[in-house]
Amino acid sequence: MANMVTVKSSQKIFTEQEISGLTGICLEHLRSLARAKHLGSVPHAAESAGEKAEQWLFTLSDLMVVAILSQRCQH
Repeated sequence: MANMVTVKSSQKIFTEQEISGLTGICLEHLRSLARAKHLGSVPHAAESAGEKAEQWLFTLSDLMVVAILSQRCQH
C-alpha cells in the first residue's frame, strides 16, 4: 500500500523542496521526472534575466502524479 500524502486544501503551488519532502524523491530525480513527464514549471522571469533558474514549481495535480509514479530515493 502506498503512503498517503497530506497537504492543506488551500495550498495550490508547491516548491520542489516541498514535493521532495512530501514524496521522498531527491531533487535530481524529481527534476528528471518533471522534464520527462512535462510536470511542474520553471518561472521564466529568472531565466530571461540571465540567471539559471532551477527552482521548479508544481501544482497539486503534479504532486499527485509524482506521488504515484515515483518511489522514495534510497541514496
